[in-house]
Amino acid sequence: MKHEISRIDLRLPERWCGWRPGDAPRIAQRFATDLTTGPVAAARLRSALEAVDRAVVGLHTRHVRAGAWVPEPTGDVVAGLACEILAEVPAGPEPAAAYLRRVQRKIYRSRRAATRIAYHTATLRELPAGTAVVTLRSHGVLRHEVIWTVFPPGAGEAVELRFDTRSSERYQDLLSYAEAIAHRLRVGVTLPRAAAPRPAPPARVTRRPGTSAPAIPTQAPGEVGRPVGSPPPDALAAGAR
Repeated sequence: MKHEISRIDLRLPERWCGWRPGDAPRIAQRFATDLTTGPVAAARLRSALEAVDRAVVGLHTRHVRAGAWVPEPTGDVVAGLACEILAEVPAGPEPAAAYLRRVQRKIYRSRRAATRIAYHTATLRELPAGTAVVTLRSHGVLRHEVIWTVFPPGAGEAVELRFDTRSSERYQDLLSYAEAIAHRLRVGVTLPRAAAPRPAPPARVTRRPGTSAPAIPTQAPGEVGRPVGSPPPDALAAGAR
């Protein structure tokens, strides 16, 4: 039986901030105080973090962390991070290799025809958290992404770390940060919970002819045991004491 991902420990470097999707309006002020200088920069960062948060929440997927890279105290967000649990992973003993082949087919199509998302490269890497597929892709010429899809051993799910930036000048720096964050990722897995037993169907109730009051519940044909509705064997003895 495949395990489920139960815990994700995402450790971010300095000048990065991370939060649970939906929490940015509550914690943006703290990050603005720590990472910026001056009220204008603080307001800029708060607005940017809330925009990143809305974008992640709006995807309606299993994102468990969001993050941003703020390299300068001016409050400009240079890159974003979205951490998602992927439930649909390739079956078989080597899901990472199967996933790599899937991405390689997308690279082949990108090189043969114009597509909205251009896939450039995909490689396998080994991490403490498991085998990873590293994908580089672009949305047009303005937005660039590096994606680490990590497959923990024995798990039926994967962790996707998706980093994106609109800064071509900072893209190489983002690649280095993404690799460092992926190497520090720790994932806990556990067996899925057993399904709760279904409740027994209620006993059938019959009605005496000519009346509206319910009769004593009866057993279904073939059932074995004390007749339904009968007192327990020691009820009379208990009442006599």
